[in-house]
Amino acid sequence: MSRLLSQKLNRVARDRTSGAAQLALEAVAAVEDWLKRHPSPSEGELEDVVVMLLRLQSSMAPILRLANVVALAADSHMRAVALKSGLRGFRGSLEGARGRIARQFAASLPDHGRVAIATYSFSSTVIGALTAAKRHVSSVLVAESRPALEGKLTASKLAHERVAVQYTTDAALLGLLRSAHALVIGADAVLSHVFVNKIGTRVACLAAREAGVPVYVLSDSTKFLPEELAAPFWRPSEGPQELLWNRPPNGVELRNPLFEHTELDQVRVITEAGTLDPAGVRGAVESVAVSPRFKRLAD
Repeated sequence: MSRLLSQKLNRVARDRTSGAAQLALEAVAAVEDWLKRHPSPSEGELEDVVVMLLRLQSSMAPILRLANVVALAADSHMRAVALKSGLRGFRGSLEGARGRIARQFAASLPDHGRVAIATYSFSSTVIGALTAAKRHVSSVLVAESRPALEGKLTASKLAHERVAVQYTTDAALLGLLRSAHALVIGADAVLSHVFVNKIGTRVACLAAREAGVPVYVLSDSTKFLPEELAAPFWRPSEGPQELLWNRPPNGVELRNPLFEHTELDQVRVITEAGTLDPAGVRGAVESVAVSPRFKRLAD
């Protein structure tokens, strides 16, 4: 396997600050460059690339989808052509999605007047959509999103874009939601019946439902994962315990789950192709072609 490709993908693996879409684009560029230098890849070489991608950051849905693109090319009799085409389509989805989602979101807002929006945690897609629609938005209610406080980054970026922000605690968000036109959040992954996002998302969505406030999940289609690709998102994951309590007394066990699943019932998912109800999401997820060799390589 190419040492240069390995070095580039290792840089992606070490990056803990960039978003999933940016990291996936860097991984795509690395594989595209490798294909130029290896224009006739063997089946075994493509399997090696799949394994390298799966070792990157398997909790990022676009990386899993990219690994599947390479695996599908390995299934083809015209491997190089299939890989080139698959990478081009995947890159197109990543590069154009954010702008199209922003336009779809803006179209969902009232034509006249301005409305208050609530959000939770951090999503670059949500930031982009709220910024693009700011002439329709009077203010954004941002929860702090404990324990890592991603809400501070959300509030800072919105304020930088001259969007009025109201910053509050997670507990207060649940009551203040009644004043919002909608709760708008991102997703780490979208599965057939649930979406995956930062811990606390489910409670916020339940509070919005109780208050009669619609919930919009903003996600590009590269985060749509059929069951065969979604295994990492079913495994429990715990964050750094020191975020909760640096030196707890003896007898205190710390639990810091990072993500949780939220049912898609009564949620609308805005993608680059339009707004989907739960049935539409299931159809889109189940339509993703999965390489039969993916599970073997993932194991």
